[in-house]
Amino acid sequence: MNARSCLSGRRLSVFLLGLYSLVTAALAGDDVDASAVTLPRRFDLATARELAINHSRVIAQARERIREQEGVIIEAKAAKKPRVDLNTNYDATGENRIESFGGLFAPIGQKWSSDVSVAYTVLDGRFRDSTTQAAEASRAAAAAQMEAVIDDVLLQVSERYFDALLATDQIDVQEKAIGVLDEQLNYAKNRFDAGTGPQFDVLQAEVARANARPPLVRAQSRYKTAIDQLRRAIGLEYPEGVEADGIELAERWPNAKQRETLGNAIHQAMENRAELAALKSQIAAGEKSVEAEKARHKPKLEVVGGYGAQSLSFTDDITDGLAGFVGGVRLSIPLYDGGLTRGRVLQARSRLRQTEISTEQEKLNIAGQVREAWFDWEEGTSILETSQLVVKQAEEALRLARASFEAGAATQLDVLQSQLELTRARLEEVVALHTYHTALARLRRAMGAGS
Repeated sequence: MNARSCLSGRRLSVFLLGLYSLVTAALAGDDVDASAVTLPRRFDLATARELAINHSRVIAQARERIREQEGVIIEAKAAKKPRVDLNTNYDATGENRIESFGGLFAPIGQKWSSDVSVAYTVLDGRFRDSTTQAAEASRAAAAAQMEAVIDDVLLQVSERYFDALLATDQIDVQEKAIGVLDEQLNYAKNRFDAGTGPQFDVLQAEVARANARPPLVRAQSRYKTAIDQLRRAIGLEYPEGVEADGIELAERWPNAKQRETLGNAIHQAMENRAELAALKSQIAAGEKSVEAEKARHKPKLEVVGGYGAQSLSFTDDITDGLAGFVGGVRLSIPLYDGGLTRGRVLQARSRLRQTEISTEQEKLNIAGQVREAWFDWEEGTSILETSQLVVKQAEEALRLARASFEAGAATQLDVLQSQLELTRARLEEVVALHTYHTALARLRRAMGAGS
């Protein structure tokens, strides 16, 4: 083996590394530009949820945490494989730095060495096994945490979608109210023009019509706010030239029912919640971490070997050298570390216990979340049933008031008051719809059944 062969080997390594970098960069350039995707102009709840899964930054961060743990697993498994190293050195020394001993040969100003070494750990007290198992459990915990993140994002999307639906219905109610008031105003004007009605009725109808305008404007503003919050929850920008008021919801209130009892809901939550699955995996990782820390104080046996070559010290030819194999066994037995291992084991056990306590608290929190969502759902169900009945009664009351007014048996104030009560009833109904569906989505999220 000579210096030329060593240098050519290094050039080959650099070339291969550069080629790998170019290929990696080329593959990275093929990725689709996520910024090219924008919010659809019209979409339903299912589409909104699907878009959120693909474009939410929060979910993307959770995916990256899984990739991080996969890297930890690769790192842990690498310790189970042999280590192969190539070391090459070349030194040149000026003539004024070379000490001469006389004789036929004097040290030359150049020297080189190159060797390939292999090392493999045979025994380590199961440290590598425990570390790998801990990493795999942490990866499972990260996957479960991502499921929880997805559930949270989907719940947020559903809530924002329902907020926009509520604003849409409020706009519809206010527009219907204004339409009825316009009819009443025209009727009052016609009667006044015909000389059969007082001007007071016209002024009264105009005031009622004007008072109905601000609630409509506020509802329209709430719609734009809800759409923008929905857009942010999904993680997309508006299409070019479009703002919140140009986005339309393609679906009305879903036909969703809940048939589980409270006890069954809590039981399902304990079985299905991703947060509990993540904590369970974290406990498993903690147990393996304790084992790994204990293994640090156990004997370690390593087999080593290699092949190397080096230049001669006294020669006039730089290509002259010696080459050969080396091999051996290394045994390391820890005797005393001043309590280092004991301290590490104590820390690992404490982290494990903290995770166990967090699991107990999380179970209490989840049961509380289910109960709160259940109570809100019961409230929404009761109010929705009542409000739907009240709307029917208010519609009939308005019909009777208008008939009585046209027959001269009631005043215009009676009609306007009936219209106001109908508007209130309809607004209460859409709020009840919002409360019901939002509470049901939160209940399903609390149960771990999606939202």
